[in-house]
Amino acid sequence: MSPWNVRNTFVAWGVDFKKRATVRTPVGNVDVAPTILDLLGITGGSALDGRVLAEALEDGPDAEQIAVDIRAHTVEAGDYRAAIQVSEVDGHRYLDKSWRIR
Repeated sequence: MSPWNVRNTFVAWGVDFKKRATVRTPVGNVDVAPTILDLLGITGGSALDGRVLAEALEDGPDAEQIAVDIRAHTVEAGDYRAAIQVSEVDGHRYLDKSWRIR
């Protein structure tokens, strides 16, 4: 689970999205449906696993103002040690990367 295996790129285009913006907050495929439902004014998106990507919307907050909690967790099993980095945004967790500790 190197950063290159879990890395993704989300591209949004249209009048409702910020133009020429790079948003660095964590995002996942699970966030697409709640965001689209929000844009269409359809309620019920909060019952889904993802979140509305408000920081990518034209009238949304500045992405730099979104709180992102990044934590690394480690585990040991005999001589094997590994770590995993998880980011959390508004109660939603994103797996960033993992690595072996030597």
